[in-house]
Amino acid sequence: MVDIEATVRAGLQKRSYPSATSTRGGLRMTQEITSSSSVPLPVELLWQSGWPPAAQLFWSRIGEVKNLSRDQVAADFWSGEKDRCKAACQRFADLLFAAGHGEEALAALMLAADPVKPQTFEIVLPQLGYAVEHLWDWPVASITRNHALQRLAVWWRAARGDFKDSDSSVFWTTCLELFYQDDSSEGLPAPREQNRGEQQDATAALEIVVMPKDKATKLNNYHSEFKDLVDARLPLRLARDIAAMRAKLMAEYPHATNAIDLVLRDLREGAPIRPAPILLTGPAGTGKSRLVRRIGDLLGVGVYRYDGSGASDNMFGGSPKGWGNTIPSAPARAVNQMRIANPIVMIDEIEKAGTSSRNGRLWDALLPFLERETAARYRDVSLDAELDLSWISYIATANAIVNLPAPLQDRFRIVKVLAPRLADLPLLAANVLRELAIESGEPGFVWPLAEDELEVIGRAWERAGFSVRKLQKIVAATVEARNATAVRH
Repeated sequence: MVDIEATVRAGLQKRSYPSATSTRGGLRMTQEITSSSSVPLPVELLWQSGWPPAAQLFWSRIGEVKNLSRDQVAADFWSGEKDRCKAACQRFADLLFAAGHGEEALAALMLAADPVKPQTFEIVLPQLGYAVEHLWDWPVASITRNHALQRLAVWWRAARGDFKDSDSSVFWTTCLELFYQDDSSEGLPAPREQNRGEQQDATAALEIVVMPKDKATKLNNYHSEFKDLVDARLPLRLARDIAAMRAKLMAEYPHATNAIDLVLRDLREGAPIRPAPILLTGPAGTGKSRLVRRIGDLLGVGVYRYDGSGASDNMFGGSPKGWGNTIPSAPARAVNQMRIANPIVMIDEIEKAGTSSRNGRLWDALLPFLERETAARYRDVSLDAELDLSWISYIATANAIVNLPAPLQDRFRIVKVLAPRLADLPLLAANVLRELAIESGEPGFVWPLAEDELEVIGRAWERAGFSVRKLQKIVAATVEARNATAVRH
């Protein structure tokens, strides 16, 4: 049996703490320290203002733990359902304790602590108190042992049952309690828990002009649909409910949990959506393109697809204005179609683009858009106008990247999408079934797949190489066979 106290303390004692020579104070330093890996994770969690940000912090940090598969617990952890989330945290704690990662295991137990059930704090608080004792002599004015103890005191009150009638997380309760204890908060509106979809951000009306009139020439008849963009203020879509979105994606793509984390890590709640360029790579049929489209749907920005396999020239950057069939650049077309300043442009199967440079190459035409400085002042040769395309997000897909030029690889964050496994079948098949029902217009009249149906589908899917694309056909055929049988009987 694992000695919980010994495991936690051994994990905490392995930490390296700041030396007395690192003295700096102020709010900025508070933010830097609380996001630093030199801070024990349990102590860092004390400063989180709600369960969602605490969960995001925990998830990012346990990704560094070797030989720990997060996939088997991801669907429950990000389900958004309280009981499932708490059970997943307990499961994480068991796995981490067994692996000797006491610090991370204690963090998992903190996430499982529920003010409605005061007994869930029994294991957490003695070890958390030990962690705080190792922080008291930090030479930073804005994070002291006293500050830590103030937060810890709220947790002890939760263990006593003071908040058992509240449905809020202990993280949010701590934030709220300390807010009202602070004299400087008098007269200010009470804060609201994050990631509820109801918080109004001050930047909600953020807009930019993509095509300034003073940097554009007169548009010709070929560009009549773009005339409304001249001097128009287009909205920047903001990231909302990132934790809820992550939970949906984790449930729909259980084989791609690490890839989802890497794709979403640039997003900030309430901030404009603009992740760094991303290249999803992996075997054919792993659902890379479907994942991109789903991300675009959940973010509310839409996805403009550009077919890389059919590109044999530099038309991604547009064609000259003097041509009879002149066409603006693909990013400009994406902005015009979505009527927002930060849509997603997906370059599908980028590795299959033509390699001849006689008529230009997609790879070369793409490079200026991936640098924000040049994209902010891109001169579209078709519109003969300077455009601000710096807020567009670029996500490419590829089965392999060995043939892509080095300059292109350097500008993308390369993210591996793993092939699904047989264990992922129930979730993936349920998602495919739901999509088929929506396409048929009868989402309420499709019965879930039975165990014998899943068993047959699993055998066929295994022979098909676990391709998500082929799984769609297999599930569709299963539903057709089911309907045919129902008609005969």
